Amino acid sequence: MPNLRAGRALLLLLLLALWPAPARPQSLFGKNKVHYDPLEWRVLETPHVRLHYYAEEETLARQAAALAESVCVEFDRRFRLKSPPRIPLLLYSSHHLFQQTNATPSLISEGTGGLTELIKGRVLIPYTGSWRRLVWVTRHELAHAYMLAKITRVMRDHRRSQGFLPPLWFIEGLAEYCGTTWDAEAEGLMRDAVVSGRARPVTRSDAIEGTVLMYKEGQSFLLKIAEDYGSEKVFDLLDNWYRADDFETVVRITLGETLKDLDERWFESLRRRYYPTVATRQTAPEAAARVTRRGRFNLGCRALPARGPADTALRVVYFAANDGATDLVLSEPRGGRRAERRLLRGGLSQRFESFHLFQNRPDVSASGALAMVSKRGGRDVLYVLDERGRVRRTMDFPSLVAIHSPALAPGDSAVIFGAQDRSGQCDLYQARWNGGRPTLERLTRDPFDDLDPEVSPDGGWVWFASDRSDADGHYSLHRLSLETGAIERMSDPGAGDDRQPAFSPDGRWVLYRSTRDSSSDLYVRPAGGPPESRRLTRLIGPAMDPDWAGPHRVIFTGENAVEFQVYWLAVDPDTLPAVPESIRPAETPPPPVADGAAPKSYERRIGLDLVQNGILIDPGLGVGGGGQIALSDVLGNEQIYIFLSNDSDRFGDFWDGFEGGLTYVNQSQRLNYGVGLFRLTQLYDQDLDLIRREKRVGTLLLASYPFSKFTRLDANLVLRHASSHRLQNGDFRDVDLVSNFLAWIYDDTRWTQLGPSGGWRMALAGGYTRDLTSGAGDYGTLFGEVRHYRQPLQFLTAATRVQAQVSLGRDRQRFYLGGPYALPGYPRRTLAGTRTLLAAQELRFPVLRGLVLGVPVAWETPTVSGALLGYLGWGDEEGAVTRLGGTGFGLYLGGGYYPALRWNWVWRTRDLRTFERRPVMQFVFAFNY
Repeated sequence: MPNLRAGRALLLLLLLALWPAPARPQSLFGKNKVHYDPLEWRVLETPHVRLHYYAEEETLARQAAALAESVCVEFDRRFRLKSPPRIPLLLYSSHHLFQQTNATPSLISEGTGGLTELIKGRVLIPYTGSWRRLVWVTRHELAHAYMLAKITRVMRDHRRSQGFLPPLWFIEGLAEYCGTTWDAEAEGLMRDAVVSGRARPVTRSDAIEGTVLMYKEGQSFLLKIAEDYGSEKVFDLLDNWYRADDFETVVRITLGETLKDLDERWFESLRRRYYPTVATRQTAPEAAARVTRRGRFNLGCRALPARGPADTALRVVYFAANDGATDLVLSEPRGGRRAERRLLRGGLSQRFESFHLFQNRPDVSASGALAMVSKRGGRDVLYVLDERGRVRRTMDFPSLVAIHSPALAPGDSAVIFGAQDRSGQCDLYQARWNGGRPTLERLTRDPFDDLDPEVSPDGGWVWFASDRSDADGHYSLHRLSLETGAIERMSDPGAGDDRQPAFSPDGRWVLYRSTRDSSSDLYVRPAGGPPESRRLTRLIGPAMDPDWAGPHRVIFTGENAVEFQVYWLAVDPDTLPAVPESIRPAETPPPPVADGAAPKSYERRIGLDLVQNGILIDPGLGVGGGGQIALSDVLGNEQIYIFLSNDSDRFGDFWDGFEGGLTYVNQSQRLNYGVGLFRLTQLYDQDLDLIRREKRVGTLLLASYPFSKFTRLDANLVLRHASSHRLQNGDFRDVDLVSNFLAWIYDDTRWTQLGPSGGWRMALAGGYTRDLTSGAGDYGTLFGEVRHYRQPLQFLTAATRVQAQVSLGRDRQRFYLGGPYALPGYPRRTLAGTRTLLAAQELRFPVLRGLVLGVPVAWETPTVSGALLGYLGWGDEEGAVTRLGGTGFGLYLGGGYYPALRWNWVWRTRDLRTFERRPVMQFVFAFNY
């Protein structure tokens, strides 16, 4: 994807130079990547890695450089790669800063643990506070880099060009195979997927492509190959890459067995391994009562307190992911059934940009106050709410970047939480308030990962999970005295993890989740008694987010059939068998450090991103063809775009027909800017409907300022000399034109398989072109467009579009509507005017999904979607108004982020009262609005 997006960005910037005049906003809809924090970059070099970091994370960078170097030395041997190219590695001390990177132009989701970029081979790694996770992600991403380097080397040594890449399950499976061992999280996920029927053979894994399940299936498949054939055979596949033209043949040559047979044997081994567990374990719906009823991802649950002594009603708040957004939801009984009410919506506004699903959960106090975290701008903000979701207190700490799982102290006078500063270190903090601004106190200060705090009912202790006591980075429970600051280790999970402690209402018991027995289950232990554990659940899928909902009732999030729902379970800890626990002494050797490596200042190294031939033809933009070149520095902050072409076959000699453009863009700060030069010789004249000669030489200035992820302001200034410029009255003149344009863009849309399915897209823009020679070519443009998406029913999207354009001045321009982009069923340029208005409404829905054809091989056909549509258009040409419209239906393949192959059948009307008897059929390859 980074390759494709870089090419798209290149084309868009080249189109700016081709644009004949600013007749519409030159910015596209889309959310923004905001560079909130200016960073002073430095470089640490080892024999294998050039690690880029910023000043605040130098200690972490030295540790990461030593780690990466040791991994590369190991991978040299495993991948059998001599003298591999030095890998550029970009380290970020938090995921928030990682999401701001310009090394890839695409937006980075919270679920992206790391990134290996294909163009320059850059490896991007965020730190979350866990050293064990940093080791895993570093190994995973470096495995990607080594796999690509190995395939390139093998093909080059055998004088062959690279014709194919492995399937995605193999790419990610190999990275997991090299990156980590098979752990409890993988075991619980795979066991649940196999028993529930959600797992897929890797040769038929389209339905799970890109999911965590696909990663772990790929890892499991390669572990099976290593078990049956030896671990070296996994890497023999890469050595034999030159011997075939497809992945299946490489497998057959290397292993002497077809991929299909291997796949069937591996999948059968999973059944034999996991099916017997149904005799000793239960699914979450079998063991507990389900609370949530809608959606697939309901996590981070907390129980609200009872409203009175006799109240036994179960009220729960949790995060629910749906429709591309994450909501804070209250579930409570009402009228004999459970009612769910949304308190807050995340992901659609600057104030609540993200609730960090899977990484965070709220807390509820005995009074009903609710503490939660949301991303706002470049860092997290802490909120205290009431039971109705109204914000009562907002706490923003400039020194902290990421905040995790807050815990309210008794009396609601303080909140304790884990947080990362800009160095990446994750410690515990306490924020107290006495009617004024909160005061921040740091409770721990060390290189360990401290998270999941829980305050004891008496307010004297904070229990939390930390990796401070285990050399392998496993988490155990600890407690910290708020009076003395002393820390004690309270549990020992062995090779597992103990996380998410929660006190019982009477303070006697601590409920928590642990992976001490192959996957995540629920346990309790005495808060002040002997070290022992008592097991609550033995589930097929993982259990997490435990909380007490009374003295003998607990709630939790359970995974079943790769879905996450909230459940409740009756429990009496006194009746459960106790397992004594021996707590080992702490073992915390320091991570390796790259001693002796002197840091260097960051040196801008401009390198090649893309070279390609291309042709651009668009009725509104013009025509262009030739060579395109994109260059950028390692950080992606500075970019250079070059466009070269020649139209001497149509107009004049070689030098007279030369076209070219050079654009420089700087994105190192929040304000992005660019400057460019161009010489162009032809354009598409929309009034004459032909490509004609018009030489233009000029310069352009670009600027874009994102206020948030959703809103930005774009501006450009174009100064050009045009020969044989045609005015609207038909005269041709040599003119000097200066054009400026300003556009406000808003986009908070959320996406599903049908594309944008909720939210708004809005653009308001205006521009003016000044003829510096005589004023005859002066004109202005005003433009506005609003798009709204909503889902009145599941799998049904209502898409509304309203667009208005107005041109003013002595040389005011004519706009054209028609064709499948604007008015389906009508030819291009059907409606014209200096003022136009377009209104469109569609209802989109899936028609055919998941159809598998068996000939010639089993493959799943793309989703076929349908649309009911209606359009109206108005054009005003010097007082002469034209109205037309149409209604009908369409069928299309694709859509969403990708172009759609679409067939429309439209009944047209030219008076908005009567419709034609026969529909017009029209085929189009374009994006849905």
